[in-house]
Amino acid sequence: MKRNPRLIAVVAAVAAVGTIGAVGASMALTAPQPAVPMTPPVISRDVALGPDGRLSVQFVGDTMLGDAAQPLIDQKGYDWPLQAARDSLVGDFAIAVAESPITTLTLPWSIDKEYSYSTRPEAAGALARAGIDAMTMANNHVFDVGPVGLINTISNLEAAGVSAFGAGPDIERAEQPLLLRSELGTLAVVGMGESFGTRAGPDEPGTVEFSSEAIARGAETARLAGADWVIANVHWGDNYQPINAEQRHWAQQFAEAAYDMVVGSGSHSAQPIEFIGSMPVVYSVGNFVFGSPGRFDDIRVPPIGLAVGVELSAEGPAQLSIRCLQSDNDVVGFQPQPCTPSEAQANLPALHADLTVHGDVGVIPCGCFARRAGE
Repeated sequence: MKRNPRLIAVVAAVAAVGTIGAVGASMALTAPQPAVPMTPPVISRDVALGPDGRLSVQFVGDTMLGDAAQPLIDQKGYDWPLQAARDSLVGDFAIAVAESPITTLTLPWSIDKEYSYSTRPEAAGALARAGIDAMTMANNHVFDVGPVGLINTISNLEAAGVSAFGAGPDIERAEQPLLLRSELGTLAVVGMGESFGTRAGPDEPGTVEFSSEAIARGAETARLAGADWVIANVHWGDNYQPINAEQRHWAQQFAEAAYDMVVGSGSHSAQPIEFIGSMPVVYSVGNFVFGSPGRFDDIRVPPIGLAVGVELSAEGPAQLSIRCLQSDNDVVGFQPQPCTPSEAQANLPALHADLTVHGDVGVIPCGCFARRAGE
């Protein structure tokens, strides 16, 4: 059969075009695609709303089941010091401050530290039974028995069903925010504090310390992970003293980084509540259940701790609810008691000019928590 030169030329041309098209398609398939932001690692909890459809998250203060309280705990059990205080934990989710490692280790990591604490592992289960759902470890005592004690604390809390944040075996774990996911929205809690000499690094255990970069990164990480609102849960201030200039400096940094609220601890006593724009700053919630004797008689600050509730609703503005606890161990004998209505009336109004007391609960209306993802 004789070949047609014209037909051969046409077939060759078509084949060439097909080859070019195939190469073009291959190039299109392998061309770099726009980067899709990866969801950062976080500590995530699902929170069921109460019957009223509100999301209520409560913050309480420094917690340590040991030290001077240990002989009584040995007699009466780890649930005993929490029996009365648990009545203050009324929200959908409760967060406390792990002001002690929870571990079998007891040897202080630093011989130069004046106060060094250690709480036995049995405490973790008692805290969970009392209603504590998470604990921030970003404080000056979580490293009291060293890096192994810190890691033990995370393990013991998580084994009891309590989430731990604000410190870790490295900076990646330490910086993971706690995300509370609900039908109403997602609330993130970022834990950090002042320089305690235990700053976490790429391969170093420790806490998250204040810096402009860490504050900005905390909010950004939380929002990339889907947070609608972001709260900073911080440890700062001077023991049994008023608010200091450093606290106000860092509070301003959180406001500039668009946090929705700051809840502090560290002074062992309650401090006032202020607003920076629409952002509330609870400078210190004081002690929750804390086994140290304390120094209320010497320094003469109000011997109360606070349970501060953040209440969010789809139907109206947010509000803050504040309860107080009598926490002077010379009076309550290591078993803190919720304030009576008369005690609440005597102590809570000094926290903020707009606070009103209803029974044993103080309420502050709040034009806060207005920023929502996608709005």
